Amino acid sequence: MSLGPGIVIRRFRALVGLRSALHVYRTTLQVLGERARETDRRRELLTLWRPCQERLDQLLDTLPAKWAGPLRLFRQEIEDGLLDDPPCLSAIADALDGLDYACEMLWMSDDTDL
Repeated sequence: MSLGPGIVIRRFRALVGLRSALHVYRTTLQVLGERARETDRRRELLTLWRPCQERLDQLLDTLPAKWAGPLRLFRQEIEDGLLDDPPCLSAIADALDGLDYACEMLWMSDDTDL
């Protein structure tokens, strides 16, 4: 079943926006390193996660359950890592890798895969 042009455009925009937001987030996480555990830096990470959440929500609205489920799990892992005290930076980084890989697979898929 082929998707209508509206859903394809929405999915494409959400995917591009999510990958851009994830790039900013990952770069900030790498630059901060262990300082990301500090209270002020933790707030910064939470603030930078918000655009990722919004774009991920937009993307999830365009996907069938078989694709949306894994993305939701990666999101939950990242958010759980952020809420840990101190934040679990390795868990966040691993989940970001998984989310980025899933986005790459979406990028390369065609309508028949979705």
